[in-house]
Amino acid sequence: MLDLWNVLNDVMRTDPWFAPFSAPAASMTPTLHADVAETGSEFWIAAELPGVSIENVKLAIEGDVLTLTVDKQPGSDGDGRNYHHIERRFGTFSRTFRLPNTVDREQVQATMKDGVLSIRLPKAENARPRRIPVRVATLGPGGVEPRQITAEASEGTDVSEGKGASEGKDE
Repeated sequence: MLDLWNVLNDVMRTDPWFAPFSAPAASMTPTLHADVAETGSEFWIAAELPGVSIENVKLAIEGDVLTLTVDKQPGSDGDGRNYHHIERRFGTFSRTFRLPNTVDREQVQATMKDGVLSIRLPKAENARPRRIPVRVATLGPGGVEPRQITAEASEGTDVSEGKGASEGKDE
């Protein structure tokens, strides 16, 4: 009977049809796959955690490092079965992410749905993009003080006189 298993193993290693089942164990390292994205106000991390319950997920921030630790346990579906090949991995896995200085560490939030962990990392208020108002100063003889440009003021405004275009035409 042992010879039959050796023949079967040889076939599985050499036949292309069995190639997905015969990957060497070294190439199947346990990894937590994640996407990292950024908007103007926050960073997002989405990590795939299929088959992991929320009780087995830990997030920690220490200094500028976010650590995601997952404890994946085998389900009860394997009871009484004699497995010939196993690709799923179980155990404790960890992944670290270096956080930029702009992240507001007190406001980090995480949610999990359908095997995907979503981590929201808002940027600190002072790190978010903001509009800076531009002011125009006149050098003409009227000595008009600088004023802030707005969408309403910039249309039809005569900057050299410091008056609106409609005001200057009637005089």
